Amino acid sequence: MKILKRFVYIIIVIFLFYSLTRNFSNYIKNVKYYNKNKEDYQKAQKNNIALQTQLRKQQAPGEIEKTIRNQLNLLKPNEVSLIISLPTPTPIVPTPTPVPNYLQWWKLFFQKQ
Repeated sequence: MKILKRFVYIIIVIFLFYSLTRNFSNYIKNVKYYNKNKEDYQKAQKNNIALQTQLRKQQAPGEIEKTIRNQLNLLKPNEVSLIISLPTPTPIVPTPTPVPNYLQWWKLFFQKQ
């Protein structure tokens, strides 16, 4: 009888320990999932705020006027436009480095041509 009681207690303890470890691992997995989603949500909020700011900036009357004037090349009365062209690069012809004098004399006297 005592052996049967001990066996039942051991089975109950094993079952409780197994249940505890399974619940703990599920809890850790759920916490990781929650933290990941929370970070994604915060990134999306920051991105949303940046996009709303950009939209409001582009919808400002001064910005709209500036965009239209730049795209259509329009001027206000009594306004002067300066058009500056980009300078064209001039090709540089590389000059060879001159041979030192002692080599020139060496070639002149000691090498056959």
